[in-house]
Amino acid sequence: MQSHFDTPRVDEGTFRYSIKHELAELYEQTEETYTPDSEVDAISVTAYNDALFLLEFLYNSNVPMPNINRTKHGSLSLSWYPEEGTATLELCGDGLVVYNAFFDEDRKDEGVCVLTDIAALDELMGALRCVY
Repeated sequence: MQSHFDTPRVDEGTFRYSIKHELAELYEQTEETYTPDSEVDAISVTAYNDALFLLEFLYNSNVPMPNINRTKHGSLSLSWYPEEGTATLELCGDGLVVYNAFFDEDRKDEGVCVLTDIAALDELMGALRCVY
């Protein structure tokens, strides 16, 4: 999926429509390519719901929209690529957000927070805003 960094900020209704459409397209692509004997795990519907919740939280926190991709082990990955590193949030559909951020050899942050822990998400959004 393409990054939304250069896209002007849109109103919340347009954003919701756009992101739901993007997640629906990713879901359809995943369903079309998934087979039970595949080496790539299926992505649960709850992972898409968690992603929608988190993407709305990102939007409301004025964090640039990430690249959205699926992973081989059945999760959704939200990624940013600032000039000096990488930041990734991963959603498996279990209500957790696994995050990793690498900015240089000396600065990295990683951990897990509960998707409903608004204080932890606010802290995470603050760190992402600092990168941009």
